[in-house]
Amino acid sequence: MRGSCSLLVLAVVLCAVAQAETTIPWDQAAKHVGEETTIEGRVLGVHCSPPSCLLAFEPSFNGFTAVIQAASFDVFPPGELDKRYSGRRVRVHGKIETRDGKPEIVVAKSEDLALVPGKKRDEPEERVTQAQTEAIERLGDVLTHIEDLTERLVATEERVETLLAQLEQTQAALAAAQAEQAPPAAAPSNGEPQPRPAYERLRTVKRGMSRAEVQRLVGEPTYVENGSGGWTTWYYGYGRSVSFDRRGRAQSLVGFPGP
Repeated sequence: MRGSCSLLVLAVVLCAVAQAETTIPWDQAAKHVGEETTIEGRVLGVHCSPPSCLLAFEPSFNGFTAVIQAASFDVFPPGELDKRYSGRRVRVHGKIETRDGKPEIVVAKSEDLALVPGKKRDEPEERVTQAQTEAIERLGDVLTHIEDLTERLVATEERVETLLAQLEQTQAALAAAQAEQAPPAAAPSNGEPQPRPAYERLRTVKRGMSRAEVQRLVGEPTYVENGSGGWTTWYYGYGRSVSFDRRGRAQSLVGFPGP
């Protein structure tokens, strides 16, 4: 009888040891695909969608995940998962399978996903993990904000490019319209003094002046006669005329007052 009790105790101890040995770290899950075991680790992210919720053990969701299908949402309400498990150590029991190249366990019962009792020595680690989780969430918000700003900037650049294109078209149309409108021909002045600044009002036509200076002082001639040797004569009303040499300088004045 005493021997039977000893064997029973030994069997219980061996079962407990075997059960303890089946608990493996989350980052070793890929080595135990196809096995029914218990994974232990800290949940660093929770993401829910209509078909399922994922509990990740690293922020990128690229490693082992615990999967809760929509059929089990009554056991694991999606709205409570983040508050209940995020930043805390858990044990996930079930068969490890692979999906999209990543190991996962689908849990359907509450006993398949259990919190690991906290220890005082783990509190600093939990605070660090919580701080990391919050920092990652804030970083995600910042990245989302940057994406929104980038989209707005792209839209603004497109509007500016559109406005510049419209402005170029308008300027081209104005230039074409101005080119079609020839400037009106200047009317002969009959040699009368032309409007000019005050400092030039006392100036009169003199020998040696250029055609431009004569034109500025007495205006356009009535007609122009081209002579030999490059000489030209500008005729104005009332018998006035100015003759220019081949260099375009006034040499002969008729009908204009002397200096």
